[in-house]
Amino acid sequence: MNGLSHFKGKTVLVTGASGFIGSHLVDTLLSLECVVHCLVRKSSNLRWLPKQKIHLHFIDLADPDFKIPDFKVLDFIFHCAGLTVAKSREEYFDINSRVCSTLYEQCLNHKDSIRKIVHLSSLAAVGPGTRGKPVDEASALKPVSYYGKSKLSGEEIALEYSKNLPVMILRPPVVYGPREENLYSFFKMLNKGWLFQIGETPRELSLIYVLDLVRAMIQVCGPSRSDGKIYFVTDGESYPWEEVAKMGAEKLEVSVKTKKIPEWILNPVAILFEILALFSSRPALFDRQRMMEIKQSCWAASPEKFFREFNFAPEFDLKEGLSRTLDWYVREKWL
Repeated sequence: MNGLSHFKGKTVLVTGASGFIGSHLVDTLLSLECVVHCLVRKSSNLRWLPKQKIHLHFIDLADPDFKIPDFKVLDFIFHCAGLTVAKSREEYFDINSRVCSTLYEQCLNHKDSIRKIVHLSSLAAVGPGTRGKPVDEASALKPVSYYGKSKLSGEEIALEYSKNLPVMILRPPVVYGPREENLYSFFKMLNKGWLFQIGETPRELSLIYVLDLVRAMIQVCGPSRSDGKIYFVTDGESYPWEEVAKMGAEKLEVSVKTKKIPEWILNPVAILFEILALFSSRPALFDRQRMMEIKQSCWAASPEKFFREFNFAPEFDLKEGLSRTLDWYVREKWL
């Protein structure tokens, strides 16, 4: 990554390091010769982390009294930790909002050395757009789910702390790439020859390949006036679901049958999954919160402001990104 030599030897803290985005970020930071510290739970699956090359700190962010290590110097922080599924509203807000307050309050102890804090939020914090009109940074804030509302609450906390800390916020849309497990379910069904269409409403979305998102996260840490600002970052396009499915099917060399599912069936199915989840320690695979997100016709955002202010251009279009992603799924025997 040209122009990022200022990262060499710098001390970096990554929350959510064992996750999909966090683990790719760690790989890139190591390639830039950073000293990488990772906050992970003892129960975290560390399969994607090069444990011999990083400093692991087993800290449970769900503990309201968690403490980050007492660093002599801390240059950059990437706050990637968060919950995308949970059993309750309180659980979403505990991790996606309350944790931000606890973390950033402790960062004040290192404010003299911290150069940048990148707060990773989500398009869900703003809510959906309308077909043909992606949301942007000036759009009204209308999150439709507990997840989106909790991410918005986390943003508000980050903005409050930006008065005393160099915090900036990135809002990615759906992120895809090797190691991703949510959109993977879509490709798994596609590989079996099925495409499920909800109702009659055409749907479109923004996407970004994980390595482009990581590059964006690192690029904003250079000299800039981004403190206290919010940016959408996508690959610059909006895609009909059918186009994503078509590209995926062509890459997988499968013929696909479209199965239409009426919207009315989503609510009873969601309630059924919620009831089943009452007898499990894990969140429901599908619930009314996820239903509210799925029913929207447009999850697209404009990255124009980010592209302009950071002279950023994605390296991976959808065809290349999907090709790399699906090759990885096949190689790892996920498909």
